[in-house]
Amino acid sequence: MGSKGWIKRVLPFFATFAVGIFIASFFVSVRPNVNGHGRWRMRQEMDRLQVENDDLRNENLRLRNSCHRHDLDLEMTGPDVPVPLEAPPPAMPHHPPRRDR
Repeated sequence: MGSKGWIKRVLPFFATFAVGIFIASFFVSVRPNVNGHGRWRMRQEMDRLQVENDDLRNENLRLRNSCHRHDLDLEMTGPDVPVPLEAPPPAMPHHPPRRDR
């Protein structure tokens, strides 16, 4: 196979590869990240998400314990035992019956 045959086989491959990279560059960054700032930002984002996840886990446990305490309070008083109110509700105002004209 001479140099002409080699060029006929390799040139279309490289041309297709170059066109594919060009089209892909519209959708994805094909540049390598040389300065490393992307990795640093990713690490900061992971740390932030981990702290947020821990906060949410703690809040979830706090709410679950609060709900559990409320269930225990209901078990001690029972569902049939009325809970005393601080003050009786105000009386409804009495209006005289309406007269038809």
